[in-house]
Amino acid sequence: MQVTRSEDCLIFYALTPGSMKGSQVRGEFQHFLNLKQQNDPSDRFNIIAFQEDGPTYLDHFTLDQEIVLSALKAFHKTVTRANIAGGIFVAITFIIEVFKKISEKIFRLVILLDDKSYKIPEHYLPVLEDLIDKVKDMPFFIDVVYLNAIDAEECRKLQRLSGRTKGDYYEISTMRDLSAALTILSEKKRIKVANFYNKQKPVIIQENQPFYVNLADEPIVVNELTSCAICFQKDDTGLVKCPSCDTVAHMTCLAQWAKISNIGISHVFRCHICYNILKLDEQFVLDVHAGKIPTREQMLKLQKKDLVRYMQELEEKDKPRIVQVIDPLAIEQDESEDVIVVEDEIVEPIRNKPKIKIVICPNCSRFTTSIKQECPMCGFKLF
Repeated sequence: MQVTRSEDCLIFYALTPGSMKGSQVRGEFQHFLNLKQQNDPSDRFNIIAFQEDGPTYLDHFTLDQEIVLSALKAFHKTVTRANIAGGIFVAITFIIEVFKKISEKIFRLVILLDDKSYKIPEHYLPVLEDLIDKVKDMPFFIDVVYLNAIDAEECRKLQRLSGRTKGDYYEISTMRDLSAALTILSEKKRIKVANFYNKQKPVIIQENQPFYVNLADEPIVVNELTSCAICFQKDDTGLVKCPSCDTVAHMTCLAQWAKISNIGISHVFRCHICYNILKLDEQFVLDVHAGKIPTREQMLKLQKKDLVRYMQELEEKDKPRIVQVIDPLAIEQDESEDVIVVEDEIVEPIRNKPKIKIVICPNCSRFTTSIKQECPMCGFKLF
């Protein structure tokens, strides 16, 4: 059985200046946003574009499409040639941070680019594919709309990345083509229920589990008399709190809660109040489930908040603002320098490229690559 969910859609605006009229592009995207929210008012949006100092985006998804359209208008005036590899990496790492805070969403990256965008270097593909493989079961989709797609090799790379998530790929040449592609993309993605809800089968493959374990936060020990938010009993031992919302609960109660709210790893689960991803010691959780460690009281059924209202509360607390980060997969040099001419024959130079790895900053827990010596978010020295 296939179902749909509320979607968080991040638009990667990678058109170079002059490729299409800004007012027409905004009009098409406004129609796209309208169609999506008419279908589901809980769908949220964001936008990322390249400016002179690097990739720029809103620091939150928003229900208010006017914020996105205003950002698109502002970006269009100062947009520069886009680095597709860096933009994809920044977009996915941003989505990972959102995934930590909210559940039961489908995440989508819609890339609109043209033939003037920086091509994806071949040696960047493995690190992008590795990151995509880790998050595609959130679930996550990449859709591509490619204007004037004249480079067959670049088409292959984009189709390869999009296909890895079972996303859509379109090549267009006119505004009418853009309108048709966005109309199709406004339709909801469908996922198989068994892939994400069948508790008899793990939803996260073994090789990707360390990624999600590292992503999760450990609850903070509470050494005071207070009530557990799950069993409601007052206590001063065995209590911890969620570092995101400060909700206090017994570790044993959380271990029981993990039984029905884990993300595919028995000891990695979502907070029942704020949906932030938490983790407990794996053996402790298994012992609680096996009855080796008794619980304070049988866990009460917890009623989820209405999704739209919950997201409105998040947005009321912290309005989206535009932020800019360093490009983690910056183009090393001008593409024209990547070829050598030998007797009227173009020869690609042979270089021993160092293997690029995904790195988690030990200071702020943001994702970057081994290309950078310092974390692009907090400046912490990585190497």
